[in-house]
Amino acid sequence: MRRVSLLVFSLCLLVFLSSCHNTFDKVVQSYENGNPMLVYTYRGNQKSPILVAEHMYYENGQMQFEKLFKGQPEQPDGTWKYWFDNGQLFASADFSDNRQFGSGWQFFNRTGNSWYDGTLDSVYVTDLGMFGTPTTVVFCSGPNRDVVQFYSNYTVRSTERLVNGRREGRVIFYYPGGLPQTEAFFENGIEQGSYTVFQPNGIPYYRGQYTEGQRTGIWEFYDAEGNLVNTHDYDKE
Repeated sequence: MRRVSLLVFSLCLLVFLSSCHNTFDKVVQSYENGNPMLVYTYRGNQKSPILVAEHMYYENGQMQFEKLFKGQPEQPDGTWKYWFDNGQLFASADFSDNRQFGSGWQFFNRTGNSWYDGTLDSVYVTDLGMFGTPTTVVFCSGPNRDVVQFYSNYTVRSTERLVNGRREGRVIFYYPGGLPQTEAFFENGIEQGSYTVFQPNGIPYYRGQYTEGQRTGIWEFYDAEGNLVNTHDYDKE
């Protein structure tokens, strides 16, 4: 009788432990073609599930990111990974210690090479998007801080360099498709030099010059075909 009771207890314990380690997926969002967009992975059972992973997919079926979680309430954990729509790894980071923004970040371009061409002291993320994708990244090298903002599909949104905390050199913003939206130049944190705002088709909308933070000289304005439609001379104001 005692052996039977011990056997029953062992079987119950085995079933309990197995149920704790069982995982199941739940499709949260799908594309119109039926492919999953967002999938949650849970551990346990349907009554008391614990979120352990989150996967986002591109419409072509390629995974866009994998996020891992531990415990309850859901806490970031392990290595998070992000991929381009061609399957190439875009970024990865460890969320075991720094569960807000991750640590040990690495970034790559669409061909697999390191995203930043140069020697770095550190790389860190200061902002994550709605789905936990890195949207603001700081590449540190000596006194330089190269700040890059990304769209949710990992295309570049903007680039700028900070030297001792001030903008220096070229600052550029991009449309989601990759064409430039605004290009400006700075010296010691002050706008200095050419300034151009582009239309979505790549044609300048208007452009001119800044001198010590002030618009100077003749600024030109264009229509959607690139025809000059107006000018304004700021030196005559």
